[in-house]
Amino acid sequence: MILKQKDIKGIEIFLEKFKIERKENNLNFIKEILSKFKNLPYENMTKITYSEEKDINKKLRTPFYIVKDFFEEGAGGTCFSLVYFLKSIFDYLNFDSRFVLADRIYGENTHCALILNLENKEYLVDIGYSIYEPIEIKNKKNFKNVAYEFLMEENEKFINVYTITKNKNLKFRYRIKKENVSFEEFLDAWEKSFYFEMMNYIVVTKTKEDSLIYLRDKNFHIIKDGKTYYKKIEEDEIPLILKELGFKEDLFFKAKSFLK
Repeated sequence: MILKQKDIKGIEIFLEKFKIERKENNLNFIKEILSKFKNLPYENMTKITYSEEKDINKKLRTPFYIVKDFFEEGAGGTCFSLVYFLKSIFDYLNFDSRFVLADRIYGENTHCALILNLENKEYLVDIGYSIYEPIEIKNKKNFKNVAYEFLMEENEKFINVYTITKNKNLKFRYRIKKENVSFEEFLDAWEKSFYFEMMNYIVVTKTKEDSLIYLRDKNFHIIKDGKTYYKKIEEDEIPLILKELGFKEDLFFKAKSFLK
């Protein structure tokens, strides 16, 4: 993937601000990079705000804009922009990674991730689902983030990912197609994501200490170890919660003005 000079500048600012120094390309270095991505929230407010933007780089929010908006407004992105940013960092640091697309219950190619090749092993890297560890791809593997326990099942063509409920039942989350995805195919799926149903409401997810904060309009959740605290909130509470999560309040009001 050829990086634009503007995006290289954004990557270098990100690495400098988070004190990530070049070192040997090994698994510990990957873990260090991914740990910094916890600071970048999953949010669609910027996506909604810039959905009609004529400048395609600003609309998609390529790496320069991810970094700019994070340090100016506390913004992040949705899975496509965050994954593209991480892929750009991996390319800049000469890691071998590739895009993969995934299907969720509501549609094909509605999620994305990276497969990283390192030291003769393959790893799933899925920051769009708030997983900030590289997960070695095996036939069957359990792993966790702060919110859930997951099960990964691999076969010849797919990687199926489930969460495990407190009753030990499996809840399907997404199916990754292992086939190679060109940048053009990734871009096509990215552009189609602007027509997803989630563009009709505000969604924010961010790791805070040892739990996951999930906000969907007036529905507020704190998720930890598979257990969920839920509260229905008033609209005037939303900007206050976002401020606590590090967002500038204006970001919410700008996005809200674009919603029907």
